[in-house]
Amino acid sequence: MRTFRRGILRLVTAAAAAASFLIAAPALVQDAAPRASAQPRPCVNGVIPWNPYVVNCNLPPRQPRVRGAAPDAGAIIACRNHPGCLAWYVNPPY
Repeated sequence: MRTFRRGILRLVTAAAAAASFLIAAPALVQDAAPRASAQPRPCVNGVIPWNPYVVNCNLPPRQPRVRGAAPDAGAIIACRNHPGCLAWYVNPPY
């Protein structure tokens, strides 16, 4: 009977130690090393050539895109001197 109780006591002690480790370890790690979160910028200052999908801070906000609709100012400026760029922007292949 004693060996049975001793075995149960060991099992309960090991389970309690494992549970406390699993609960306490993430809390300690999370507080010890604060993460620097990089938040994406909603727009860029300027136009990236040949990339009409980049949102420009200096231009008016974009309207929802509809296939075949007129391109916005950012797309027109970005696609300057690049044949086919506006066609792909206005009528995407998907």
